[in-house]
Amino acid sequence: MSDDAPAASDANPDASPPQSSDDGTTGAASASPRRWLLWSLLGVVVLVVLVALVLVFTRGGPTQYDADTPEGVVQRYVQAAIDGDTDAALEYVVPDIADSCEELGYDVDDVRVTLVKTDVSGTTARVDVIVTDVENSGPLGNGQYDSEEVFRLKSIDGTWLIDSALWQLAVCLELDEFAR
Repeated sequence: MSDDAPAASDANPDASPPQSSDDGTTGAASASPRRWLLWSLLGVVVLVVLVALVLVFTRGGPTQYDADTPEGVVQRYVQAAIDGDTDAALEYVVPDIADSCEELGYDVDDVRVTLVKTDVSGTTARVDVIVTDVENSGPLGNGQYDSEEVFRLKSIDGTWLIDSALWQLAVCLELDEFAR
């Protein structure tokens, strides 16, 4: 070594010697695995959130039943009644009731209808559903109640039409079997 070159300890008197961790690595080397672990965990969290969002936004809506079945007729009638479209709802009603319809005008914004079962016997059908009414009942109530209800249908010239509907969704007085 020549006398002209300063000693390593003389080069920067303020510099501290590298600190070693428990595993014998220096500070820069031990920060790298921690940083890698942090980025890996962050990547996993982002991936889980993205998968959850894809599942929520791509899941299918309610099952669409064939319009030529009792379930499909009830489904379309219910949707029209909820939308407040009496004319569309009446397309799924037997003609003698549809022609003499005395509109009721129920507010059915917060109603869900779930198919339970369908029984077909010749030219008649019974579609059992659960109707969930959602109401604002205040801070102490759950605000909803379920009831089992029935739609009765007739097949007229091969087309299923509703002969009686549950009172919550009857667009006509004549459809409500309790009002007859």
